[in-house]
Amino acid sequence: MADDAQEVAEPSIDLREYWNIVLKRKWTVIAVFLFVVTLVVVYTLRQVKIYEARASMIIEPYAPQVLGNVREVYALGADSYWSNKEYYETQYKVITSRTVSAKIVQQLHLEGNKEFLGIDKLPPEEQKLFLDDPPDYVEMVRGMLEVEPVKDSRTVYVKARHRYPKWAQRLANAAVNAYIEYNQQTRRQVTVEAADWLLSQARELKQRMDESENALHGFKQQNQILSVSLEDRQNITSQRLQDLNATLNKLQAERFALEAKRKQIQDIREARLPLESVDKVLSNPLIQQLKESYFKLKEQQAELGTKYLSEHPKLKAVEEKLKLVRQDIEREIDHVLSSLDTEYRAQMDNERKLQSELAKVKNEALEINKKEIEYNRLKRVADNNAAMYQLVLKRQKEATLASHQKTNNVYKLDAAVEPRDPVHPRVRLNLLLAMVLGLLGGIGLAFFLEYLDNTVKNQDDVEKALGLPFLGIIPSIKLQGEEEPKSVSLRDHYLLTHPKSTVAECCRTVRTNLLFMSPETPSRRLLVTSPGPEEGKSTVAINLAITMAQSGSRVLVVDTDMRRPRLHKTFGVPGSTGLTTLILGEAEAPAVIRHSEVAGLDVLPCGPIPPNPTELFHTERFTRIVEDLSAGYDRVIFDSPPVLVVADPLILSRKMDGVVLVIKSAHTSREMAQRAVRQLRDVQARILGVVINDLDLEHREYGYYYYRHYGYYYGEKESPPPSS
Repeated sequence: MADDAQEVAEPSIDLREYWNIVLKRKWTVIAVFLFVVTLVVVYTLRQVKIYEARASMIIEPYAPQVLGNVREVYALGADSYWSNKEYYETQYKVITSRTVSAKIVQQLHLEGNKEFLGIDKLPPEEQKLFLDDPPDYVEMVRGMLEVEPVKDSRTVYVKARHRYPKWAQRLANAAVNAYIEYNQQTRRQVTVEAADWLLSQARELKQRMDESENALHGFKQQNQILSVSLEDRQNITSQRLQDLNATLNKLQAERFALEAKRKQIQDIREARLPLESVDKVLSNPLIQQLKESYFKLKEQQAELGTKYLSEHPKLKAVEEKLKLVRQDIEREIDHVLSSLDTEYRAQMDNERKLQSELAKVKNEALEINKKEIEYNRLKRVADNNAAMYQLVLKRQKEATLASHQKTNNVYKLDAAVEPRDPVHPRVRLNLLLAMVLGLLGGIGLAFFLEYLDNTVKNQDDVEKALGLPFLGIIPSIKLQGEEEPKSVSLRDHYLLTHPKSTVAECCRTVRTNLLFMSPETPSRRLLVTSPGPEEGKSTVAINLAITMAQSGSRVLVVDTDMRRPRLHKTFGVPGSTGLTTLILGEAEAPAVIRHSEVAGLDVLPCGPIPPNPTELFHTERFTRIVEDLSAGYDRVIFDSPPVLVVADPLILSRKMDGVVLVIKSAHTSREMAQRAVRQLRDVQARILGVVINDLDLEHREYGYYYYRHYGYYYGEKESPPPSS
């Protein structure tokens, strides 16, 4: 076996192990179970019985529209599908509100009601003390009410709880009635308040409408637009502006024509235009006649000029006539020009007058526009006031009409009936919960105690915590009453008195495991020790020696516990000489080795107790003694002190072929066992394995119930053991 501990694998869940823990701590589980159940039963029976009554009602999302399209001031129900949830949640809160609860208190006259308060059966003195400091009745009622909506419906259950069934019934019915009344009253109150407010607003708006209409009439009267509207006056003024503009444009065109004629005539007069162009400008008949005469004379002049010289009298006479006609034409042109000037001046005068009139009309139009702004403002105010007045008046009439309605969106479905069975305390449920909690609590406490128990109890603890081979167990040896005074001696010789017992078979198993651990190189020198005292190492060493002797081996058991020796007492041999005598050289081995009643088994007692046992084990003589003893016997078993108490076992282990570590079941802690193993390994001792001693096979808590079958096959009829 290697000295280093093997790596521990992750533990798997073993339900049988858990079951064994429960069986081991069964009295703890039963005690906790009975305690919890008893406590809950007592608590439940001491509770006041509470009865629950349930009334139902339907809350519609919309109230019936009795007045058709008349809009309600206070809408009963939800405005839309999406607000249904918020509406219903609000109504559930309203049902259990202080307002509704106060109505219930008032309807049922709960103030000072002794039966409602549950003090009717108390002595008068206690009743008086209670009523002197009365509770909040509204909060009491609120605490007794509960709302339970029915899923996927508009039905709502209103539950009421009380110690008396009839009061539970009254409270449930009163809650439904109070909520319905509250719903109607709230709607009526809000509607009446709205109608009153609308009426006051209508009066105020009517006054404002009258004032605005009077202001508009005064404005029209002041600006003389009573008979003709302002719009008509604007149209008339606009038409006048158009006519004046057309006339002005016409006069200006005529003036421009006169200016052109006048300029042409002036050019003719100043001889800047030929006389031939006069007919194109002037339409005067006289000028046209003189023009014809002038051209005829010009033709005669031309004709005479071809015949006569320039000084000829005929030619001179024609020239004189031409001059006279020319003068007549110019004079006539002057007359026409003078007439044109007069007409031009008259035209200019008319144009100035027309422009003055046009400017006047434009100013009038501007004034009308200014008046139009003020007029429109006054008219708009008057129209708005009239519209608001009509709207508010109509809404006030609708609100007044709606306030007289008695419609509601809440209907009572079923009235509450008087309950027969209480809902609290729930005896069956409480008992069931108590049983479950008691069982779970007991099991939990059992596992907790098991978790706190860090002792080595079974093979798994040995292999996992210590990493050592498991050699076997030694069951608990239970003696009867008359055997108690000789308990030590009887325990050590139990194999002799009970050869077919379970204890004997377990000792043989340990012996067999030791022999098969190293069949080629058998361990002839064995050291039996334990982590601490009172763990049964001496008993194991004695019984192991007996089983080996019974198998035919020559065995010597040596008592090396020089502080508390006991082998001489067990085998009934003298203890005056022994191992210490050999080490000191005062005697030889044959003189101090004693024969026992078991064939093949000899005993070497401790001898006188020395003051320094540890120093004796360090001597060379002790080493030679061990070698000599090993040469004379097949097996030499050394019973040593505990490892954690003295250093003797550590010194002895270096001289042994192997060490057997004895651990007392459910007594030796894991820490003590690990420390003992660590110290033995520190001195390079060869630890053969662990024997669990004093294991109680009456219980199955350690998972070794199968060991009880050891004695079944062999039977114990020949020498029945004490009850175990």
